[in-house]
Amino acid sequence: MKGAAAVVLSTVLVAETAFAAPNVAMTDLSGVILSLVLVVGFIFAAAWVVRRMPLGLGRGNGPLKVLAALPLGPRERLVLVEARGEELLIAVSPAGVFNVGTAPARPSGARPAAEPAFVLPDPT
Repeated sequence: MKGAAAVVLSTVLVAETAFAAPNVAMTDLSGVILSLVLVVGFIFAAAWVVRRMPLGLGRGNGPLKVLAALPLGPRERLVLVEARGEELLIAVSPAGVFNVGTAPARPSGARPAAEPAFVLPDPT
């Protein structure tokens, strides 16, 4: 207990000495604290934007390609994925990931067909 009291006492003494510095005003200290709060807030805001906005980083590389994503709710979405020459329509939710349908992959310059070509899986 004596060690904790000594730490608190030394912290108070150092703080009093810092505030008693001749050329440091409270407005300078409050400006520094305000700047620190703004920078930390900007970092959190930038992280939130990066998580929410798909910026296309990493897309189109490798064997899996996310072609499109459609949010259906706060935690549910449909995702169109190209894998091994097939397009997979996948439903993603907290309950799991489910294959909704498949179709052969289109060439990159091909126009979409008038009717969807997805084949629903057999329920058995």
